[in-house]
Amino acid sequence: MVDIFQEVEEDLKRERTEELWRKYGKYVIGTAAVIVLGVAGREGWKTYEHSTSIENGTRLANAVELANAGEDKQDAALEALDAIIAEGNAGFVALGHFQKAAVYLRAGATPSAVTELEAVAGNSDIDQVYRDLAVVQIAMNSANESNAQELITRLEPIAVPENTWYYSAREMIALLHIAAGEIDAAKPLLTEIADDNEAPSGMRARASELLKAVGA
Repeated sequence: MVDIFQEVEEDLKRERTEELWRKYGKYVIGTAAVIVLGVAGREGWKTYEHSTSIENGTRLANAVELANAGEDKQDAALEALDAIIAEGNAGFVALGHFQKAAVYLRAGATPSAVTELEAVAGNSDIDQVYRDLAVVQIAMNSANESNAQELITRLEPIAVPENTWYYSAREMIALLHIAAGEIDAAKPLLTEIADDNEAPSGMRARASELLKAVGA
């Protein structure tokens, strides 16, 4: 009888964890394209300002305009971005891949988006801030129970206070623990975020809601 009760308890725990992940795991994923576009704009302007390649800056702006012009312009946008990537300038290569990822995300082609992000994360010629952002984006868009620990390992070096993406990485690590059924590992991370006045307000609110959901 004890074994039966333990099995039932484990089944209930697993169902609860899966429900939490379905409900909250996609919270941050909805912001993926927004983050990509925002960072691409901000960092792209820095790159543009410090680059002698005005032509590349103009081409990137035109490609982004195509990407935002509607579904019928997406193929043209991808071709334009491929041309920018082929030029080999590290800053514009990163921006080209991020913009392609954003196009694919809008189209629901997540595997293709992740491929573009991996191209940034694995390119040692690209500035670390872009590579770290790519890793965060990969986790946001490919996380599931089976790859949770692998993604946590990739995020841990980013989840340090001096990193630009510190808060995003920590929030994603907490969600990945939930995806893996490791509720107790997620709780302290969520508590730290919820209590951190320096954390973005929306993130703090999500952490607080998640803590209530897991019974903390």
